[in-house]
Amino acid sequence: MIDDLMRNLYRSRSKYCNNWLETGRLFIIFCGMVNKVIFLIISILAFQSLLAQPDVGMKLSLAQSYEQASDFENAAKIYETLYEADPQNMLYTNSLYRVYTQTKNYAALVNVLENRIKDVPDDVSSYGMLGSTYHRMGNEARASEVWEMPLKNEKDNALTYRLIADYALERRAFEKAIDLYSRGKAIAGDKIIFSFDLARLYTLTMQYDEATEEYCFILQNEPKQMTTVESRIFEYIGKPGALDASISVVENFSDDGNLSMQYLLARLYTEKKLFEDALDIYLMIDESNSNQGKDLFAYADRLLKEKDFQFASEVYQKIIELYPNSQLTAQAKLGYARSLESELFDEYVKSIPLWKPFFPLTKFESRKTEDVLSAFDEVVRLYNHSEPSYEALLRSGIINFYLQNEIEQAKRLLNVVSNEAQLSRSAADAFLELGNIALIEGNLVEADKNYSAVLNNDRTPMDKKNNASYKLARLYFYQLKFDKAKEQLSKVLMNLKDNSANDALELSLILNSTMNDSTNIALFAEAEFLAEKKNFSEAADIYRRIADNPMAFVLHSISSLRIGEMMLADNNYADAITTLESVTEEGEQNIYSDKAVYLLAKIHQFGLNDLINAQEYYQKLLSDFPNSIYLDEAREQLKSLLNKPS
Repeated sequence: MIDDLMRNLYRSRSKYCNNWLETGRLFIIFCGMVNKVIFLIISILAFQSLLAQPDVGMKLSLAQSYEQASDFENAAKIYETLYEADPQNMLYTNSLYRVYTQTKNYAALVNVLENRIKDVPDDVSSYGMLGSTYHRMGNEARASEVWEMPLKNEKDNALTYRLIADYALERRAFEKAIDLYSRGKAIAGDKIIFSFDLARLYTLTMQYDEATEEYCFILQNEPKQMTTVESRIFEYIGKPGALDASISVVENFSDDGNLSMQYLLARLYTEKKLFEDALDIYLMIDESNSNQGKDLFAYADRLLKEKDFQFASEVYQKIIELYPNSQLTAQAKLGYARSLESELFDEYVKSIPLWKPFFPLTKFESRKTEDVLSAFDEVVRLYNHSEPSYEALLRSGIINFYLQNEIEQAKRLLNVVSNEAQLSRSAADAFLELGNIALIEGNLVEADKNYSAVLNNDRTPMDKKNNASYKLARLYFYQLKFDKAKEQLSKVLMNLKDNSANDALELSLILNSTMNDSTNIALFAEAEFLAEKKNFSEAADIYRRIADNPMAFVLHSISSLRIGEMMLADNNYADAITTLESVTEEGEQNIYSDKAVYLLAKIHQFGLNDLINAQEYYQKLLSDFPNSIYLDEAREQLKSLLNKPS
């Protein structure tokens, strides 16, 4: 019963950590011999009695007020008078311990605690406080001696070891605390609490093999602690040497009969990229639990999230092969297709100039494309009108749009999702992509309808709603409906951490600072719409008309930058460099000068492979624009260039 109560107290200590030591002390007194119980009752009665005395109660309240205000000197004076009048009262002893510790009046504190021990030799907390006091004085040997004193009379009381160990831990005397917890664990009925404490201490002292041994001990005795143990181990698994040490320990503890241990070992193998070894374990677990691929599916999903696409596809295939009639087969086939798609998009991303603000859509040639589309088509055929089939249609539509430049086929696939499954998980993305296609085609009415559908769907995640709001703001901007554009932008700007926030801030700045320049703002909106439709040369001509007008202020600045971006989109690097350098020469007069420098670095790095000049532009950005939003990436790229072999 006591062990159960202590375990519950321990598990709640994180929630009430500030009161843990006091709780421990009171509990030890309560659980000790009869004379301890009597002493506690007498102390409580004495405390109630003193509060009944107006003078004593007022003094105590005043001292506590001083202490709360960090006026420890005055608090100590009052506590001393109360203690002298009633030295048996544990409340005053504890109060003096706190304030003397703050004022470093260790000599007086030692005297108080030694007298306390003479009067009440069974009060474990007094030994704990006295040992801590000596430790603060730098006398660690004496501190250890004092902490050992109560253990001589209570060798079989694990709780005493635990309480004293907490005092040692409070003083960061880790070796002493480990020794005390270990000895307490040896005699405790419930050893799990001590193992958690030991594991935590071993982690703090970077003894990861020892920490893992304690966690394995916990799993051996309480397999249901798997989630907690795994999360604790993965807190330190990234430290040097921790992963290998943990794997070695868990392998030694590994037993086919303890599936929790096997789960842990499989997770560690996965972290180590030992995928085949992990797969063997998951196959065994799945068979033992008769889960019809459930554990394998969770493993494959984790691999997919961690971007181990090739092996993820193999695991999904294994599920399909072993459990063709499982309820998970449809999701496994979809997962297999998603794995292939992820590999394809990795290849695609490397082929397109993502470093450019604008670039044309072109057909991406890859032998993998047909395999991916076939895999998604199989899901649609086998599981028509299901959640997996609608996701497969969505993914196929995206591939046709961005990779194949097959606009009509993309619309056909996406329209199936938007028409048949408006409440599915894939609906919001389908409407967003249909809106993007409509914008490129110049169909603002259709784009408005699709983006609005995203906002009107209660199941749409907030990040997708913000994306749709930003797209609508741009759409209204193109139509010169500025009030409606501002309304949509305000929704996005409510959360500046959103992915669309920076773009929304830029458009908001343009709208708020150029409303009185109706001619140029209308020209700028027209140019932006042309750029959206990938008509870069026509857009550049209009941007140039605005840039030639120095009285356009903000629009002059951003239009000058946009001219360079349009040239960059058409691979006209020489003219783009000339244009962007003229922007940087305007210095602080052009608020987009930092972006111009950033783009110049990108052109030389990725467009011209001139790494020397790229480094110079990155360094210029760091030195001349210390508040630029591009600083972090500039530092990262510069570091990469400097470390690159010549």
